[in-house]
Amino acid sequence: MTEARFTVDVDAGAPLAFAQLSGDWNPLHTSAEYAARTSFGRPVLHGAYLTGLLSRLAGMFLPGEQCLLHGISLRFIAPVQPPVSLTVVGKLVEGTMNQGRVSVRIADAVSGASYAEGHYDFGLHASGDAPERRTITHEAAAPHTSVVLVTGASGALAGSLIAKLPAGTLGVSRSSSGSGFAKAPTIADIEQCAQGRRIAAIVHCAWPAPDNESLTDLTDIRAATEFNVAAPLRETIELAQLLKKQGTENSVLVLVGSTAAEPGRHNYRMPLYTLSKALVPTLCKVLATELAGSSRRCVAAVYDVIDGGMNSRISKAARVAHRDRSPFGRIASVDEAADQLLWILENRSFLASGSTLVLTGGAAP
Repeated sequence: MTEARFTVDVDAGAPLAFAQLSGDWNPLHTSAEYAARTSFGRPVLHGAYLTGLLSRLAGMFLPGEQCLLHGISLRFIAPVQPPVSLTVVGKLVEGTMNQGRVSVRIADAVSGASYAEGHYDFGLHASGDAPERRTITHEAAAPHTSVVLVTGASGALAGSLIAKLPAGTLGVSRSSSGSGFAKAPTIADIEQCAQGRRIAAIVHCAWPAPDNESLTDLTDIRAATEFNVAAPLRETIELAQLLKKQGTENSVLVLVGSTAAEPGRHNYRMPLYTLSKALVPTLCKVLATELAGSSRRCVAAVYDVIDGGMNSRISKAARVAHRDRSPFGRIASVDEAADQLLWILENRSFLASGSTLVLTGGAAP
């Protein structure tokens, strides 16, 4: 379905009901006496009410129950004054039903006069049609069992990997918890979640989101470099220490890198993210050397653009450009990227330790 519409009757009590929900008691919306003294003559429906109708269109129709909204833009053309019957019409204008942009028009159901127009961008969250995340019940696991630990579990890549790994995998997220993973803001919290079990592998997917300010324009250099560079480096070292302490023999730390650090990828529009990801290959070599003394390993996997996660909102033009860079004419899916991590985990040879696998499919800069 690429088009959808519905009609909703908005009665005179809607502004008061919405005010009670939102806390916006502006008298233009909620006081007939006040509105009578304005050029509008009677109460005007909150603009945010119309935004809610876009949410209804996205969550119930286009694309429906798997919808994950990325952004909404709405321009108000004329005031809506209840009681009124509204028709909401949406049309997919960019992308596919997996991710894209829907144009929206809200109009009077009787006269056809436009009240608002705009668009929203969407992706999809995991559902029963995708690989199901396993529920991690680490509290009930026997203390002697080993565990695979995946950081950044709320992200697309880690989530896909967790769904593919055996039951008992421990997914952790720094900022949120959900089905199949636990909230663990610090390495100490991760260690506590492991509950003393031996660790067979750590896959480190967590990383701060890309920045967007040039180095020469930074106002708080100390805070910016601490958050984007120093903290990720420190956390990676702490994970290596945890593996050294609790890892099984021949256990592995897998670091997820990015070609963002390579020249030509984005003209360094994400400078601090670029700097921190540039540490991954060298960090892998150093940690592999140090972990070898305790029969532990370290391997890095560096990806180009993956079609999902933080890249789910890239423009149609950027998507075409990335496809053109690939000899295969396509961008790797999140599931395909996760399969490569599984491949690394299954390779138990010490010869791979210290290696950085650049998984780009031969994509040009």
